[in-house]
Amino acid sequence: MNFEPVAMVINEKVYQLMPATQADVPSLLNLEKAVYHGKTPWSGQTFYSELKKHNRIYLVVYHESTLVGMIGARFHPRETHITNLAVNPAYQGQKIGTWLLKVVIELAKQNASELVSLEVNINNTVAKKLYQSLGFESTFIRKNYYRDTHTDAINMILWLEKGKKEV
Repeated sequence: MNFEPVAMVINEKVYQLMPATQADVPSLLNLEKAVYHGKTPWSGQTFYSELKKHNRIYLVVYHESTLVGMIGARFHPRETHITNLAVNPAYQGQKIGTWLLKVVIELAKQNASELVSLEVNINNTVAKKLYQSLGFESTFIRKNYYRDTHTDAINMILWLEKGKKEV
């Protein structure tokens, strides 16, 4: 997937959104540590592997030289699946996550996807509200989805075609 870098002003701060590169992996791991209380759900090897695949996109958001957020997605013929979304806690509540989701939703439309899907931790009330505000609907629960914590996830779907409700 091709993506041209863009700048956005949010709350009088300039943010740059660009495709992630192999050089971003150490910063991505640090971002995960900040978001997930010292843990890294994805290893560096997982990020390196994902960045090499042609039907994936990983976008990073920088404020000056600081990585403040990222989003990842896989594009399939009918579906775009969001694999990862993280915003540094110091930058949360500033609509960066919303911006990232809207960018991927637009890319999904350009890719002729019928839907966008994701999983969210069943206990992550803030993220669930964000996804619902953009039109995502809960579909089913994935038991023990997060293996390290044995926590369930909710599968959520945003239908991009009006009236379409089946895969």
